[in-house]
Amino acid sequence: MAIRHFHHESHGNHPMSFVGFVLTLAGFLAAALWLVHMAAGNSGYAVISAAVMVVAFAGAVAIFYTIGHRYHHSPVLPDNTPAETERYLRKYRRRH
Repeated sequence: MAIRHFHHESHGNHPMSFVGFVLTLAGFLAAALWLVHMAAGNSGYAVISAAVMVVAFAGAVAIFYTIGHRYHHSPVLPDNTPAETERYLRKYRRRH
């Protein structure tokens, strides 16, 4: 039985990059909530917000590190194959 590989044309970004981006945003939101709760004297909510911040940033760093080092894929910049680059140039950058 032969294994068939289907070509999937995508934007070139790894899907987990979006998850890392959302975790980074959640980390900044939790950092802001941590600061607000510390200033207001709500130590319980400040500890919870700090824990969420640390987990979110640690998750984002782990995702970005894994994508970059294990999969050799940039978590930010798309990796396009030469065929995708040629298709883009042919379709959108053709000279009239």
